[in-house]
Amino acid sequence: MKKTLLLTLALGLAGAPSLVAGNVDVYVTGATAFRANVYTACTKLFNPAPTIYYGDAAHGGAGSGFSSSTAAWAMTGTPIAGITNISGNTLIIHGLFTGSIQGIQTVEQNTKLIFPNADGASGGLCSTYRTNSPTIGFSDASGGATPYPATGNYVEEQVCIQPFVVCKSQATIGAVTNINNVTWEQLKYGIPAGRIPLAAWTGKITDTNTFVYLMQRTKDSGTRRNETAGDYFQYTDPTGIYIYDYTNNFFYTPSVLAATAFGSSPNGVVGAAGLNNVNLNWGYGYVGGGDIKNSLNNGNAANQAIGYLSIADAKSVGSANWNNVIAVNGLWPTAAGAGIHANAGTNDFSPITLGYYPCWGLEVLVHPINPGLISDQSITKTQLGDQTTPGSFMGVFNAQTLINGGSPIVGSVENEIELSKTGGATAIRLSDMGNSRSAVGGTIAPPFN
Repeated sequence: MKKTLLLTLALGLAGAPSLVAGNVDVYVTGATAFRANVYTACTKLFNPAPTIYYGDAAHGGAGSGFSSSTAAWAMTGTPIAGITNISGNTLIIHGLFTGSIQGIQTVEQNTKLIFPNADGASGGLCSTYRTNSPTIGFSDASGGATPYPATGNYVEEQVCIQPFVVCKSQATIGAVTNINNVTWEQLKYGIPAGRIPLAAWTGKITDTNTFVYLMQRTKDSGTRRNETAGDYFQYTDPTGIYIYDYTNNFFYTPSVLAATAFGSSPNGVVGAAGLNNVNLNWGYGYVGGGDIKNSLNNGNAANQAIGYLSIADAKSVGSANWNNVIAVNGLWPTAAGAGIHANAGTNDFSPITLGYYPCWGLEVLVHPINPGLISDQSITKTQLGDQTTPGSFMGVFNAQTLINGGSPIVGSVENEIELSKTGGATAIRLSDMGNSRSAVGGTIAPPFN
């Protein structure tokens, strides 16, 4: 009885707000496609640079090679002078990127997640974890296109534009070696079917029973929602799922709702299972864009597949930067066209900003208006603020020149996108867009507002 009571108390303390006076904790979750941009921006919210710790693979992180692409981490240090509302406190940002729609759901429903703590080996693995509801959830798709629109104590803010691309697998022989384009009609057929006959490219009747498979994310993916909405499917419409068996080299229709690291028949969820197997709640598919990236990079001849990815995840599919990106309806995401392959410099996204290339979405975030109404949030309403509140966390982190004019603010996501332009930016500032959409995947029309 005593041991049980002590364990219960210990678990309860692990989920409580920060117990250290002067600590302000922010818990960030959501879009795996946008995790690197969030990570980089967060590092600029500290002066001097923060001490960073990473979650292990069992907690949504990585076993080694810690970087901005790691999906679980914690940063701690002194906030920059611009966040005046947190001045004099230690800022701790906990990151755990689970997926876009799951991200906004868990914020709005105060769902407990296991975040890394800021302890352990600096630059390496954290020592302990904290059970807490998230403060901020990023999503590649607006909540209005999902069952989780922001209402009541929650607000949705626009962050930037997230470009998407279609990539083909690394197979060195077979159908994909000659595929350099996919059409709207091919995706319209392939999304519910899960695969597309090679005849759709060759026009040969003999290729009717040879397939190119469409690797698909789980239903909580904002990337998937942009893909399906772009072909006029509703959130609840069925999607065909095939999984690539990474060891035995074949595609299968899953039949067991269990997680597998790379794809192993008959298991249907590729990636981390999540706290209490939460990722299994979203049906069959690949949990993260990185999981599709890993499968596309399998060069076996049986791996005849394409996948819809954020441009950040697509960068490392193939032998060089963006080497396996293909056109959509004959259009490319950058002005370089096919020259995006192996590009190591600037990405000119004018095909998106001018309204030609259709595969993009509004990156948004959701956060509480008053975190004080949530029992396990230690940050106050004044400290968190919103993107229109100078000196608050959100007033810096999601500051936009469209709102405040002038130059991007150091510590903002927008500023990091601006700085990354000469190094292959993977997102677009709102202020750089010349067009807009009224809904996820909807008709593109000028002007942007």
